[in-house]
Amino acid sequence: TIEMVDISKKKKTARIAIAESLIKIDKSLHQLLLNDQNLFSNLCATAKIAGVLAAKNTSLQIPLTHQVPIDHITIEFKLLDKEFLKIISSVKSKYTTGLEIEALTSVSTSSITVFDMLKSYKKEIIIQNIQIIKKRGGKNNIG
Repeated sequence: TIEMVDISKKKKTARIAIAESLIKIDKSLHQLLLNDQNLFSNLCATAKIAGVLAAKNTSLQIPLTHQVPIDHITIEFKLLDKEFLKIISSVKSKYTTGLEIEALTSVSTSSITVFDMLKSYKKEIIIQNIQIIKKRGGKNNIG
């Protein structure tokens, strides 16, 4: 049978999960984002709002996740190596279950938002390497 994991007997602890994604973009698009601060700022601000909303609403999207009270979210954007945009999402809470799914949902939604906003410029946009890079606060720590 399908059941949500019972976390009712677990203690609340300070928890953090950090996820990242790498978006491969055309070199000319990378150069455009580097040179047009207004475009890059608007792109990042919109993708950040989308990622924050996604993390806060994870339990509405992923069926068996718990509704976690999010204490803090940061989402960073970095242009790298003339053809990549890296997104890093960090989610914090003092709760009884981990935040990996919230961090993954956040970074995934931010990435999809970037794709949506840039697709009219260039079609060759590849979202890749979505992964947890750090998890602290529970039994199984990562990174």
